[in-house]
Amino acid sequence: MINEFFMKHFLLFIFLFLISVSDVFGHIGETFNVKSPFKITGKVDDTTIKTFVFKYIRCENDESMVIDTIPVINGTFIIEGVIPPRTDAFFFINDNEVHFYLDPGEMQLYLKKDSLKNSVLSGSQTDSDRAMLQPQTDPLQNRFYEIGNQLSSEENEQNNDFLIRQKDSIQNILDNLRIDFISSHPTSYYSLDMIARLIDGRKQNTDVLTNLFDGLSENVRTSCFGKIVYGVILQRKKSTMSNISSLGLESVDKDGKLIKLSDFEGKYILIDYWASWCSHCIEGFPHLKELYAKYKDKGLIIIGISIDRKEDEQQWLNSIEKNGITEWVNILCCKYKGEDSICDLHESIPSPIPHYILIDKSGNVIKQWRGFGDTVIKEQDEMFERIFENKN
Repeated sequence: MINEFFMKHFLLFIFLFLISVSDVFGHIGETFNVKSPFKITGKVDDTTIKTFVFKYIRCENDESMVIDTIPVINGTFIIEGVIPPRTDAFFFINDNEVHFYLDPGEMQLYLKKDSLKNSVLSGSQTDSDRAMLQPQTDPLQNRFYEIGNQLSSEENEQNNDFLIRQKDSIQNILDNLRIDFISSHPTSYYSLDMIARLIDGRKQNTDVLTNLFDGLSENVRTSCFGKIVYGVILQRKKSTMSNISSLGLESVDKDGKLIKLSDFEGKYILIDYWASWCSHCIEGFPHLKELYAKYKDKGLIIIGISIDRKEDEQQWLNSIEKNGITEWVNILCCKYKGEDSICDLHESIPSPIPHYILIDKSGNVIKQWRGFGDTVIKEQDEMFERIFENKN
């Protein structure tokens, strides 16, 4: 079976994928949420089981997770509803869970209480496609994460270099397997997951991702998850451009004022992507305030952009006041619905925060930092000193 850490990481990525872009792409319209009936006729191998929990991720722009308790009568059950193709679903018995992809139509499910991971679903083409590819990718993915764990504790530089090369080699093999699957299965909704994993891996450029997406069938491309994947490809494209002056990026600040990057032409702009719940982001504020106090009169602009959700707006506002960052522009991503949002310079979750982007007077992205610590402080201090003090 696939490494559980990887599976949970990727499913969290998919779940947050939906949350993070639902506000951005909610304007797409009704075709965004096309759903059809489904019916699962199932059995549990233990007749003492009276209920189990059923959850699925709803690909919509409101609540993202649906939770239901399913009654079991003499070891049998029926689940009915409406879903789009390729719906992530989870079945829980006691403290165990199993994940499947559901499709519209009739499906059959056999749940094994004591070995839930070995349960069997039939009638879902997306899940069948997943089951076909996983025997090839699972061993490689498990080894990839084993090497990652070794690297975190390896102190010998020579061994460290060898492990990095081995990890990169495995990543390349995985990428090729996924690209081959996408290319040979243009009508499979599971191909969207493979593109999402290529995005998560951060190695593929946007031209490759766009070409793979364009090669999919119209039904797959225009599906709910298809539109979301495409939206993130567009975000990746914007976030990797070296010059953004022509994009016309804008948003609204905490007071409702329209803010355009072009308003600051001829200035150096430091964008700080953060969230009120991010402790490392908060730790970085004192250093940002030092930089701003030192260089604001020499042409430094700071724009703080929060990825907090709409329901946490007050928490975001409170954090701005509490941490004393009211001097610069503050933006809440989810409040702006336009297509050319400044927020798009930061890729969708799970991209780490804080994420700092430095833009020069001509609109060129000249440096990015992810995370916060002594190394970031040192690099920012040195770079800003070179820029504003003309020191080489």
